[in-house]
Amino acid sequence: MKMLEHYLYKYFSYTTFKEKQQEIIEEVMTKRNVFAMLATGSGKSLCYQLPALINEGLTIVISPLLALMENQVQELKQKGIKRTAAYNSFLSFKEKKYILSNLSSYKILYISPESIQQHDVLYQLAKQNISLFAVDEAHCISQWGHEFRTDYLKLSNIRDVLGAPPCLALTASAAPEVQNDILQQLQLKDPVIFCDSIDRRNISIEVVPASNEEEKKKVLIDFLNVLPMPGMVYVSSRKKAEKLSIMIKEETALTAFSYHGGMTQEDRNLIQQQFLEGETNVICCTNAFGMGINKPDIRFVLHYNYPKDLESYIQEIGRAGRDGFPSTAILLRSNEDKIFPRRLIENEFPAENQINEASIEIEKNAQQKCSEQFLMERCGFEETHARFFTHYWNEWHNHSHKLNEVKEYILKIIDKRKGWKFTKLKQMEEWIWNDDTCRRKRLLEYFGEKQLTKPEQCCGICGADPLKKERHIKKPSKNMTWKDRLASLFHQCS
Repeated sequence: MKMLEHYLYKYFSYTTFKEKQQEIIEEVMTKRNVFAMLATGSGKSLCYQLPALINEGLTIVISPLLALMENQVQELKQKGIKRTAAYNSFLSFKEKKYILSNLSSYKILYISPESIQQHDVLYQLAKQNISLFAVDEAHCISQWGHEFRTDYLKLSNIRDVLGAPPCLALTASAAPEVQNDILQQLQLKDPVIFCDSIDRRNISIEVVPASNEEEKKKVLIDFLNVLPMPGMVYVSSRKKAEKLSIMIKEETALTAFSYHGGMTQEDRNLIQQQFLEGETNVICCTNAFGMGINKPDIRFVLHYNYPKDLESYIQEIGRAGRDGFPSTAILLRSNEDKIFPRRLIENEFPAENQINEASIEIEKNAQQKCSEQFLMERCGFEETHARFFTHYWNEWHNHSHKLNEVKEYILKIIDKRKGWKFTKLKQMEEWIWNDDTCRRKRLLEYFGEKQLTKPEQCCGICGADPLKKERHIKKPSKNMTWKDRLASLFHQCS
């Protein structure tokens, strides 16, 4: 479609689309509901940004992280696309009011699933011509929505309030059951589905055993002394992120910082910016870091602790090598690591005694509605537990008034979600501890793909060497135009 290529060059100065971008955009332009799973670095954001700039009206982008919103807005503004905004807690009351009063002047509005639930926000948005409802990082609906951020589960209702605009759901990794959960939660009717391969052939995959924590630290330092920079080290906790970043600075000549959800937003923004601009060698981070980070030259992703599911693993290693050059994914494994993810899953839910106590407390206060604030103040709930309990308590009471059955309903939900999460964890661990089969082949099979050919540097089982020096010599492609090289220099990747 020549018209799309014209607008692609007009707004983004690109002459060609990446694989599947054009087909997705064509379907979006015909007002179809679309689900697209595209590998990290394949230009997912362009699939809603370009239609937003061409179509009349406002495109709403549901985005999970404040830093991700800010990063995308700044990139668009650097490209000269000014009619875009992020509505979030960074803003002052005056700034929020200005955005809501001038919605008709924007083409793209980034907003979190929590912010869009606010009455004044939804009221103003409902008065607009919404051309597209995009859900970025849509796997969060399945991975975060049911427990941590239940507002994800309300997005289909929000979309109805906004006049049921066409929906585009985007993710980089979703196994078939996660895809089904996303489609069900968003209630997408007759969606067009695009599933690109999750295989990132320029990333070699390595799992390295370590007998205990001390050996893991030594292996980590050994790798960091020889791996090309920059890189990311994923850990399981905030405390570990801080300790490892200090250790790296003390035992190597590298600059290293920690990044996690317990830091102030200002500190997180500063560290993210330093990393993007090449002022930091290594980021030790929890899974709060990396989503939407547009840094094409990350040379390695090292998992000091493994994630709870293969979807997260694919998301996280996909942050390496977005420039197409050889990169490495290394996972350190130890039997000691098995305790933490199980404990983490258990702690994601309120305990049965808490549920019983909260139910009694609510029943005693007949006039008291079940709310997050009430549960935290009167029942000692953590915020995420209060959010979970409130969501399913209210869901039950929307369909039934039998108070004596609501506790059993919530406990069944918990049991089902725990079972699902432990199954995903078991699949992750089976992949980690299987030393007989090509790791890439098993990953592809998990996501419903077949391995057709192997890259030269495939995985450790197939003989890949993550430290082979010639892998990391950057040679510009003969097919690169001067415009492509200039865009690469300024990190202008879609």
